[in-house]
Amino acid sequence: MELKELEGSISKEIIDFYIESGIRELYPPQKDAIESGVLKGENLIVAIPTASGKTLIAELTMLKSLEEGGKALYIVPLRALASEKYRRFKEFEKFGIRVGISTGDYESNDERLGDYDILVATSEKVDSLIRNGVGWIEELSAVVIDEIHLINSADRGPTLEITISRLRRMNQNIQILGLSATIGNAHEIADWLGAKLVLSDWRPIDLFDGIYLKDTIYFDKGAFEDKRVINGGTKDPTLSLVGDAIEEGGQCLVFANTRRNSQLYAKKISKFLGNHLKNDGKREEAAKIISEIDDTEFSSLLAQTVRSGVAFHHAGLSNEHRRMIEENFKDGTLRVLTCTPTLAAGVNLPARRVIITSYRRYTSNYGLQPIPVLDYKQMSGRAGRPGLDPYGEAIAISKSEQEQEYLFENYIRAEPENMWSKLGTENALRSHVLSTIVGFAKNFEELLEFFSTTFFAHQQDLWRIEDLLRGVLQFLGEKDFIYTTEVVANRRSLSNSAEFKRAEEYLNKEYALSPTELGKLVSRLYIDPLSASMMIEGLEKTKNFEDDLTFLHIICLTPDMKTIYLRKGEDLILSNLLNSNEKLFHHIDGLVVDDWILSSLKTALLLRDWIEERTEKEICGKYNIGPGDLYNKVEASEWLLRSMSSIAGYLKISYSAKIKDLSMRIKDGIKEDLLGLVSLSSVGRVRARALYNAGYRSLEDLRNAKIKELSNIKGIDVKIASSILKQLNENEA
Repeated sequence: MELKELEGSISKEIIDFYIESGIRELYPPQKDAIESGVLKGENLIVAIPTASGKTLIAELTMLKSLEEGGKALYIVPLRALASEKYRRFKEFEKFGIRVGISTGDYESNDERLGDYDILVATSEKVDSLIRNGVGWIEELSAVVIDEIHLINSADRGPTLEITISRLRRMNQNIQILGLSATIGNAHEIADWLGAKLVLSDWRPIDLFDGIYLKDTIYFDKGAFEDKRVINGGTKDPTLSLVGDAIEEGGQCLVFANTRRNSQLYAKKISKFLGNHLKNDGKREEAAKIISEIDDTEFSSLLAQTVRSGVAFHHAGLSNEHRRMIEENFKDGTLRVLTCTPTLAAGVNLPARRVIITSYRRYTSNYGLQPIPVLDYKQMSGRAGRPGLDPYGEAIAISKSEQEQEYLFENYIRAEPENMWSKLGTENALRSHVLSTIVGFAKNFEELLEFFSTTFFAHQQDLWRIEDLLRGVLQFLGEKDFIYTTEVVANRRSLSNSAEFKRAEEYLNKEYALSPTELGKLVSRLYIDPLSASMMIEGLEKTKNFEDDLTFLHIICLTPDMKTIYLRKGEDLILSNLLNSNEKLFHHIDGLVVDDWILSSLKTALLLRDWIEERTEKEICGKYNIGPGDLYNKVEASEWLLRSMSSIAGYLKISYSAKIKDLSMRIKDGIKEDLLGLVSLSSVGRVRARALYNAGYRSLEDLRNAKIKELSNIKGIDVKIASSILKQLNENEA
């Protein structure tokens, strides 16, 4: 089907826009989507391989919805993917379409976002907006859910599932378009959403799957050759496969099973390619920019490998690192990218050859375990760049003939697994049950009615939900987040009684369910009710002893904080620290000191180093983390401290203000004496300390400063000095 055949269904200027960008004909799955009525408001699930045209289907659906006076929401699982889609959709602004993005600040009631025609957001952000009661959500006419198969994820799946269910409840006429990888039970997702299904294994270019063993690639059926001997001049399989692809003019993605291995591969490959690639000014320029992003070992190592046309990519990198790497890989400046499997589900970075170095991945509970078929297909699906490569190759490395056969049968020729809801645990349900009671469920019957619309209920018997809700309601009642009309006057006195523990009043439709003011606050703060309960208990045990490390450890113990791993020997060091500073840790009285408490303490110590103004390089080296890890810990702790301050304020605990100041210090990584200075735009931890050391210790000190004086301070040029003085004058006015 040619694109111009859509005239009448969508405006000519939109069609011309795509034709001018080189898209004249629809791929078969895109044609199927059109014929299934996606431009007529039909709900649709599109389950097709990577690079087979899902994005165009989404764009046409949203643009059609806008032409009819609606608003569109594009939900993504990752912030990096949100940024990529936002940059793409900004191209529609030439048609007067307003495009926005929102991925953070879960407490905000941001009505301004309703001014956009297309909003890109994570599922967590959409969930928080619904909780905070934004009115424009009900005005949405189309919702696109990218990577909808991630409902299968224990981490993000429950929130995505609940968000979809809430959106459908709020607006029964909303159009749902779900974009999915090829999965075993896509029809089940379609049935749940009352959607039609486009299911296809079509790809715009051929994908040849193979196994590398003893200098030979053995291809599966369908390839143009059964096997190919690789003369790589090295015994290292990865180096041989990379060298062969580069000689043929292709790019490579090398998937490693750990961050450390991705970096080791990058170092090895960069040395290997040093003699294969000519000097390149673009690579030198990219390396220079990367080396100046920060002074961490990550920047140094990246700059070193980039000079040879190689980079590594994983979650430990900063946003600046990732952006530079992605741009330079897309334009061909970088020839090889070594990465962890998270890239396969994230940004769009295909390559001629994908090399899968291991089919096992480390898990904290079971050690090395085989990866799911879906993950393998996501990685192999990155092979081949439409319009640039004649074909794509996905090569897994095998160590023996037995392993070779295992890989063929269990991955290459296997079908992806079915997708299962991960909503069915009390851990997953706590936050969503509370927010549902805060939002609209006035008794157990209404609560059950809502949860019966979830994918979990679609897959499971209803009694399983009732049983789970019983336990969650009991917890929420015991922690004073909800109450029933029968016990409102005595809810604290009944909290330990056998009558309360049976929680029968919660399951009876004759009793009204209501949130307490504390419950409303916790839901609005978007934290796990268990986190809130732990904060309250920690603050009560802390009594009147105020110390930064105490507050930091309390938030690091909560389920909302992902802690850093313990290294060998650290458990003894951290245990000694606990034992020798008991007054700092009254909040863990009665708890068994285990790895959870110790890894939480290690994370708290990292955060304390941050507010003591240790450099990124020092912290990343000391704790063996990347700049991206540090940023994630800082962002999460700022949010949790801000939440704990709000809870402390509600409970009239005296050090609420101190915790709020601590959250602001965490945001910028500063000691208390810089709080005033960092309130200025363009003044962060480094410039604030430079100003302080130069004698400007407060905003008042700066009011009498001269531009020339300020611009002589390291890190402050004339432009920044002028901005500082302008801000002070505006505040004074």
